[in-house]
Amino acid sequence: MRLGLRDVSSCLTARISTMEKSATLPTEANAPLPEHAPKRKRVWMNKAQFRTAVFFFVYVIAMYSVNRYRDRWYWTKVKGPVDWVKCDDIIECGRLEVPLDYFNPDAGVASLALAKYPATNKVEKKLGTLFLNPGGPGGSGVNFVYRTGRNISELLDGRYDIVSWDPRGINGTTPRVECFASQTEQDIYYAHSAQEYGLYLANASNPEERASFVEQVKLEDARNRALVELCVNRTGKEALSHMGTSTVVRDLERLSSVLEGKDTPVNFWGFSYGTIVGSYFVNMFPHRVGRVAIDGVVDPVLWSHSHPVTWGKDDFVSVEGVFTGFLDACTQAGPDRCTIAPSSNNSLDLRGKIDGLLSELAETPLPVPNAKRPGALTAGQVRDIMFSYMYRPRTWPQFASMLHSALSGDGKPLLDVAQNEIELNTTVPAQTAFAISAITCVDAPAYTEKEAEEWLDEAMWSVEEGLQTSPHFGAMNVPDICPIWPIKESDFFQGPFNHTLTNDILIIGNTYDPITPLTNAKAVHSMLKQSTLIQHDGYGHCSLAMISLCTARIVREYFLNGTAPVQPEVFCRVTEPLFPAMANATDVSLWSTDEAASDEDIRLLKILQGLGNDFEGFGVGRRTGRY
Repeated sequence: MRLGLRDVSSCLTARISTMEKSATLPTEANAPLPEHAPKRKRVWMNKAQFRTAVFFFVYVIAMYSVNRYRDRWYWTKVKGPVDWVKCDDIIECGRLEVPLDYFNPDAGVASLALAKYPATNKVEKKLGTLFLNPGGPGGSGVNFVYRTGRNISELLDGRYDIVSWDPRGINGTTPRVECFASQTEQDIYYAHSAQEYGLYLANASNPEERASFVEQVKLEDARNRALVELCVNRTGKEALSHMGTSTVVRDLERLSSVLEGKDTPVNFWGFSYGTIVGSYFVNMFPHRVGRVAIDGVVDPVLWSHSHPVTWGKDDFVSVEGVFTGFLDACTQAGPDRCTIAPSSNNSLDLRGKIDGLLSELAETPLPVPNAKRPGALTAGQVRDIMFSYMYRPRTWPQFASMLHSALSGDGKPLLDVAQNEIELNTTVPAQTAFAISAITCVDAPAYTEKEAEEWLDEAMWSVEEGLQTSPHFGAMNVPDICPIWPIKESDFFQGPFNHTLTNDILIIGNTYDPITPLTNAKAVHSMLKQSTLIQHDGYGHCSLAMISLCTARIVREYFLNGTAPVQPEVFCRVTEPLFPAMANATDVSLWSTDEAASDEDIRLLKILQGLGNDFEGFGVGRRTGRY
């Protein structure tokens, strides 16, 4: 895992990706999504002042939206039930103060930023609250509700309040993970660093390539050490020691108790890293499990028992299969629908072209004077962008067009994606980009002194193992910041992850997922006897990367009626086509189904199509963090 400003996500941590600046915040001007909330200043007062203050039950903090034209955010009464206030025509915002440390009441409070898309069904009985986590770690739950709330509500017939929150350290929740005084400073720090140009190694057995790669890794490690000091000094060790997933799960349990009642089962849908939140929750609070679905599954044992730099050999077991799927689908679509389709109708020829481009760029980067930020396109950048697009099959035609330009000598489309624009308004607060590392490192086992000294040996071993698993992407996990991370989670949790639950849960895994392989879903399913595994037979990250009517029907039946399939494992074919003709891309009635589609099926497919686009607009499936 590499720390970065962009992590090109739910379903998506350090720069192993391409677009971290948009990872927790959509970029469309019509989506008023809060991003920044200033730190709360503690004010000491006497009892009389306090009695007066509590009458002011709502205090506006700030809501920073993508179009930067609306500032709205709200406080609720201290330690009381959430006072929801309308943030737009439908969505409501609120805050809830929770203990900073659940085991030390004197440690102070954290203030959780919340958003709710209220239940809309006026006829059928309301089913309670469905909590969401979009992934990351680092994804904003508040932004996620803005982006996906309407379609998730429609998918479930408007019978739930759709609620999410910004987890510890993220976005509007305080204390925030902060390393820089402004977004401008943060952008400048990462500009022209390896976070942008991408470390690249194709052949670890080549002494010259390996030596060059090691020198780049050492340089990035030095930069990371400077960054860690900045982040720890600005955020504070006490705050950083209460940002792990176990604390996030206690926040979830507290939220549900406040909104639904202390003993009410908790309903939850988590994507990508959100499946870690789900796995931790059902094992920390097995008696509170309601209707829980985890989609795009991260292995909680791997997450909590091993150093993140070593995950590549496990994470990347399916990504080459996704890349092969891209090549095959493009070749079958032909040049009318995929601009780089080979005339030979042989996908091996296309693979050779792309590998040739990577080799050329590794030898000599491509000058790009006409980019938004003029510069040079590197092999590492192309590799990182390739990886991010493996998350999102419905965007493969656009990616193919970018590759076509690069193969023709024009690197502008790819470089514009790879590089952030520098924020020039120095009053804009920095995004909480470092949250991925702050959370990932405190969830993982701490390094011993000896292990920390030998970090480079571990990193290069990981690269070698990763390249054996994935020749294209296996070297993406270094350098890792965790060997130098000085903070430990005060509430460290490592399982066990096989508790007996009060309710069956759904586990969804794609056949070809580039970062959370199906083996993870199967591993969690084997540990939890009260679970149903859905093998979603598609490409991309999380099931909404490619729509399946079969999967959607199961999810609806589960959340609406509480019933799961009789079989412990179900195989679901996808409905959405790859490289579709223009009409097929927008008209879901033309998508193939196993049986004649009813009007209700078409309605459902339209909702799912919108929800899939919501995910991509938000960042799930394009690296909202690592997962």
